[in-house]
Amino acid sequence: MLRNFTLDDASPLIRYDATWDDGFNSSFDDQFAKYQGQSFQCTNIDGATANLTFRGTAIYVYGAKRSNHGYYRVAINGEENPAVSGRPPSGQPNQFQTLLFSKEGLPDGENTMELTNIREGDGLDYVDIDYIVITREVDESNDSRQTLVSHDQFTYTSLWTKQLNLQGYRNSSAHTTNTPGEKATLQFSGPEIFVYGGVGPAFGMFGVEIDGQDWGVLNATRAAAGHPSVTLFATSSLGNGDHTLSLTNLEGGKSLTIGYAEYTPGKSGSGSNGGLIGGVVGGVLGALVVLTILGWYFIRRQRRARHAPSEDQLPPMSLVTSTHPHWNNEVQITPYTENSGQPPVGYTEGGTIYPSTHTPSVSTATRKGDVLATPLPVLRSGESSYALSTQFGASVPMSPSDRTSIHETDAGTLPPMYDQVFSTRPLPPQPTTSSAST
Repeated sequence: MLRNFTLDDASPLIRYDATWDDGFNSSFDDQFAKYQGQSFQCTNIDGATANLTFRGTAIYVYGAKRSNHGYYRVAINGEENPAVSGRPPSGQPNQFQTLLFSKEGLPDGENTMELTNIREGDGLDYVDIDYIVITREVDESNDSRQTLVSHDQFTYTSLWTKQLNLQGYRNSSAHTTNTPGEKATLQFSGPEIFVYGGVGPAFGMFGVEIDGQDWGVLNATRAAAGHPSVTLFATSSLGNGDHTLSLTNLEGGKSLTIGYAEYTPGKSGSGSNGGLIGGVVGGVLGALVVLTILGWYFIRRQRRARHAPSEDQLPPMSLVTSTHPHWNNEVQITPYTENSGQPPVGYTEGGTIYPSTHTPSVSTATRKGDVLATPLPVLRSGESSYALSTQFGASVPMSPSDRTSIHETDAGTLPPMYDQVFSTRPLPPQPTTSSAST
């Protein structure tokens, strides 16, 4: 079964080099409201790159096509595709939340995407990223519902505090720390896990471990303050069964903030063979016990009927209930369903409007994306993924040889409208759009 999920441009899972600018609620671009969640990342530096490592069979990159954009090129698994114009067709208005690139038919394993900006000339040098949609294969036998876990249900080391009245966070609350080495731990059962939290200039690097194994380091530093919570980490490469996730703050004076998590429960009966066999044997023995008691009861009743009208009652039978091995029935199993819909396909200024999971809202739901991506090599805080560049200096225009490889081609097909509702939780709603003078 195929499912789509959306990754917000501000997620630490996307690695931008230091020349990218954060356009969230931009004060220098009056078109920012046309970007999903009023947020986007942009650059006008020739050769600037954005990278993502992900698991999925297809990827769709969305951004804007504007009159001051140049060209861009996307490489998948190291294989470069032809450069494409970042401007709208001649005579057409600027396009927002539009498909920039798509690639389907990928192996259902780890893949890489790199987008590179190509400066065409003066005033034609920008590219931006709004959000990314990834299609992945999932096991149909797994429970399609998402189980939501509040930040209160993590286990924290001593120097964490609970914060209230936070704008853009689910239930307006979260747990946060600015002490290096402080850890948050969550136990869950299932193949997929999504963790949501804060990004911005006050946030820093954090490490991820699953089942005691190091999964890498991510950087939550972003240039603009006020981002609603986004996907901090996600993976779908776990097997069914019990897992332990740990997030550790790595920078002193920088915060790690956790809003909530969601996981996909594994398929029922996915335990060990011993457990399965034990359950079958136990069921057979239980049935024999019940039949024996019923036989005893009817024989005794018939004997009593011959001698006295009194009634005998069966011995009381206790009701045995089981609890989740980790959660002791404390986990919220009601998924967060603020918005629902189909995969995002973009903002349009007229023409066909496609079903979308995004709505023009800056709530927590608008900003989250169920992405399953792999941490990339560590960016030190000095080279933050989203460091605000104040040096949009001139870069070298393209050479004639570069232009020969440029094609005015369509970005590709839109994501398939698969039935992707995570049952109880919809995919991220379509946020309002924002644009920096990209």
